[in-house]
Amino acid sequence: MKPVSLQLAIGIATCLGICAPALANFEVSPFVLRLHADQGQLSGWFEVKPNQDQRPVAVELTLFDRVLDINGVEDQNSRESKDLTIYPSQLVVYPGEKVKVQVVWAGASAPIADRAYTVLAKEVPVNLNQPGTKDALELNFKTLVRYRCIVAIETGKKGNLSVVSTKKIDSANSEIVVENKGAGRIPMEGFRLLIAGKKYENFPGLANAIMPGDKRRFVLPISAPPAAADIHFGASDGPLK
Repeated sequence: MKPVSLQLAIGIATCLGICAPALANFEVSPFVLRLHADQGQLSGWFEVKPNQDQRPVAVELTLFDRVLDINGVEDQNSRESKDLTIYPSQLVVYPGEKVKVQVVWAGASAPIADRAYTVLAKEVPVNLNQPGTKDALELNFKTLVRYRCIVAIETGKKGNLSVVSTKKIDSANSEIVVENKGAGRIPMEGFRLLIAGKKYENFPGLANAIMPGDKRRFVLPISAPPAAADIHFGASDGPLK
């Protein structure tokens, strides 16, 4: 079925005297949409569907730059991105139906390094007063449900980690700051540090991949900060490739 705009949905709801209930359920999949730029794939699809059978759900989707701080935590207030377009960005999905939403790279040329974006999907409920009441018509766009999904653009290139600095934090811990100077992301799944023959894993700073150009801060239970030359990067299957 063709997606319906929010404006049309509001008009239909007004004519039928429909009021949105207090709760809503919908889901967006996949959680991570991968676009393989190295293979010429610069567009893809999300799927939106309701999680209940009682009523249609109005959903609004917005694309944001996915910005991570030095600890690997996502900035929840990053700016809206113009690198990609998403259509339809406003839709109504009906019980038993699924609506496909297309994401397309909007740049003049294909990206030359891995990138990541966040899609914020939120329900936009419409509260309408009943016809004939003395109260004026009121539209309430309070957000009830939010989903955060990821668009990952992959170029097939490799990341390249280097140590930026090390320093002592306190009597028991040291900080290691690294930077990804390559064009590919560095996944944190199975990531580990090898320092003076000892393996370190499951330490702070392993949330989310390290994107090209990003720095990451690791905190390890080491009393004396190691020299950069003594730090080696590894993964679950061996040395970091």
